[in-house]
Amino acid sequence: MKKVLAVLVGMALGTAALAATGAQAPAGSGELTLAGVYGGELVDPVIVGDLVYVASGRVVSAWDYADPAAPTQVSITSLTPASGTIRGLTRWGDYLYASWQAGDDSGGVAVYSLRNPQRPELVNEFSDYAAPSYKNLWTLAAANGYLYLFDAENGIYYGDLEADALHPTFTRLVRTPIPYVRSQVDGDHIYISGTTNSSTPVHVCAILDVATPSAPAFVDGSCGNGDPLENFRSRIQAPLAAAFGLRFSLYDIGNPAAVQTLGSIETPPATDGFLAGNHAYSLGFAGIDIHDISDPLAPKTVGSSPIVTLGADSVTALPDGALVLTSTDRFTRLDVSADPLDPIEVSSVTPRGGTVPRDIELVDGKAFILQENYGLTKVDPVSFDVINRFDANLPEALNQRDFEQFAVDGGRAYLGAWGYGLIIADLTFDRPFELGRIEFPYVSTVAASGDFAYLGTTTNGGILQVVDVSVPAKPVLRGSLALPTIDRLQVHGHYVYAADELAGIHIVDVSNPDEPVEVQLWNDGCADLGGYSARDIELNAEGSLAVVGCPTGLHILDLSRPASPTRVGGYPAEWAAARVAIEGDRAWYADANGLKAFDISTPSAPALVGEASLAGFSPRRLRAIGDGRVAAFGTTTGLHVFGEIDVVEPPADRLFADGFDVAPPAGVVSHYDDLSEGGKGTSFQYNGVTYREVNEVHGYWPGPEHEPFVPGSWLKGGLGNEFIIEDSTYLFNDFPNFASSPNMMTFGAGDLVIAGGNLNIGPLASAWLDLDEVANAANVKLAYYENGPWGGISIHLDAYRNGVKVGGTLLTITSNDPNGRDNVTTNALSLGGAEFDSLHLYSQLDGEYTAPRVMIDDLRLTPAAR
Repeated sequence: MKKVLAVLVGMALGTAALAATGAQAPAGSGELTLAGVYGGELVDPVIVGDLVYVASGRVVSAWDYADPAAPTQVSITSLTPASGTIRGLTRWGDYLYASWQAGDDSGGVAVYSLRNPQRPELVNEFSDYAAPSYKNLWTLAAANGYLYLFDAENGIYYGDLEADALHPTFTRLVRTPIPYVRSQVDGDHIYISGTTNSSTPVHVCAILDVATPSAPAFVDGSCGNGDPLENFRSRIQAPLAAAFGLRFSLYDIGNPAAVQTLGSIETPPATDGFLAGNHAYSLGFAGIDIHDISDPLAPKTVGSSPIVTLGADSVTALPDGALVLTSTDRFTRLDVSADPLDPIEVSSVTPRGGTVPRDIELVDGKAFILQENYGLTKVDPVSFDVINRFDANLPEALNQRDFEQFAVDGGRAYLGAWGYGLIIADLTFDRPFELGRIEFPYVSTVAASGDFAYLGTTTNGGILQVVDVSVPAKPVLRGSLALPTIDRLQVHGHYVYAADELAGIHIVDVSNPDEPVEVQLWNDGCADLGGYSARDIELNAEGSLAVVGCPTGLHILDLSRPASPTRVGGYPAEWAAARVAIEGDRAWYADANGLKAFDISTPSAPALVGEASLAGFSPRRLRAIGDGRVAAFGTTTGLHVFGEIDVVEPPADRLFADGFDVAPPAGVVSHYDDLSEGGKGTSFQYNGVTYREVNEVHGYWPGPEHEPFVPGSWLKGGLGNEFIIEDSTYLFNDFPNFASSPNMMTFGAGDLVIAGGNLNIGPLASAWLDLDEVANAANVKLAYYENGPWGGISIHLDAYRNGVKVGGTLLTITSNDPNGRDNVTTNALSLGGAEFDSLHLYSQLDGEYTAPRVMIDDLRLTPAAR
């Protein structure tokens, strides 16, 4: 057994000292060990050749785009986060510079060495560019050997990087209250933009002349001032500037000292965009809108694309298109060079952690992270590599989504979407899929147990709503109860516990789901002088103890009499937005003063055993996971990891169900010719491989009808969930040198197989192969239909080790005649270079599972050297 550092906390863990409040830490309490930080709010990236540096939350990741169709993350500064949320990123020479702002009103600059360009290394931080301790630092820019900082409280500063690249001395240019949130450098000019905090906000785009870098000066005029909704985002692509929002507007900046306003048109809402040749592209909501700017005085909308760009936070123009980073966790590479009216999505990847993660739960060895703007990511719980994602089918507007909390019970996730209601997802298969939904606007918290889910609202008054989910495809609203507000729900037995920041903890008897009844209100020392009370509650697994987050500190409740809780212990603090978690004999409390861990083996005397600074940010959520881990989620700062998790090594030997006790020797091929024709069931073992979970996914048939299919049997709307051995003599008559005759494996419904030398090619959406011995190379031959509706489908072979993806390959089915008949062709998939213990063979079209007709043969596995 080995220890792997890992506890999850999703907000800022800065370096500022904790303020001492209430009881003092006992001797021996120390700092919680940080093991990694992932995700958070995005800013514009820095692109250097094939490398893209992305700042999110408090970390910087490096991505290799040498193959734009298959970008890979090569590093992340997860162990050395900046001391606050990164608000800007720039580069000069061999260094990256990131401006950061903490919740305690401190701010500064993090400096990263690019000695190894693929692995930025934090080498310094400083915050003394301005004397006052109060900072409001936004973007920054490097130009002509100087670094420029834009602080909305203290002013604009500039420092000489040639004199000291790690810690330049700064001079103030001017004091300005404008929060300049974006900057772009073009030659001797820096273009900065932001929105004023005045009673009538104005979007400002200003120009700073840095031809003499030690004497920067503002240029008269602007590069696109205006209404902040109409000019939501300014982008500079000299000699033009563009503003995107409710309008698309162009400006001639060829002479920055005499900017000219060009054309402007109303457009569908956009959050960002880019220019490419004679066209402009505005995006951020439903797809991409395309505008002809061949006459910049009279732009006109000429088309649109359905490519998903919802939540576009950053768009960087490239020679052939753009890189789009979204708060819906899509890093999308666009190419508009082939046909400007038909953009191509070259690739789209999901970053670790997510831009706005909100909660986490472990299910069957995998972690599911609730993502505010779309649903779930399924990730490896140690590396946080994304396995797949669940995007709820909701309108292309973030306020129609806003997943704030979820609950997991019995292999199902109950997601509360503030803009819609309750969505129920199945987590038991490879990819989560929706089971059912019901509208209930403004839901902000959810709990679930057995046949019932419980929803809570705060907007327009608190409501506790009981939902019957015994038939998840058709949830039914049952009884409800009005409460002042509901910040968190917990359920145990037939009692629901509701944290209410205006009243305390409501204990509600839900034994009659049609008539929930409040039986007790607890508020014993929880409220502060302003009357604010419980913001959070969590119960232990037995339902015998609860921890409550109050503005007066941590409170521990004895629930042995559920209808009459008794306070048995606590720890004093002073902050309103407190969050709590509990697991076993550990409890955690977090607020703007920091995260604290307690030993509560004696609940009446909790002992502080560890703490960490949170840089002044209060978390949105704390979540105990197991084995000493805890998760917390903030507004902008991502996912942080502390503690230790036990990773159990797989047993050295496994006894095969078919009686073999050794894996096949190196290079042995599974040709299936020694097996009888017919169905082999939903799982079977052969030649050291266990075949399982065939077509147990949701997806769509290819073709214009786009008909959906569900997991499982063809009798229930599925593709058929059996592995089938097929006598393929007819195929080998046409392809005598393809593979070993006569048998091949296919997929679908075994009871539909017609025996003999015909050809039954079944549908393949997904199948898993578990190996009895670790391998380092695999090759499999395939026969499948091309032409017809099959063109564009990709067939994937991915390799996994201990549930973590370590490699993959794919082929794409061609279609020279989309309207022609099906045509059988052959090919092969091969992968190697990493050790793996399972393979995933699957088919996708436009990111969804689909079902081409596929057969496989001659599966060759090369065992790893022992």
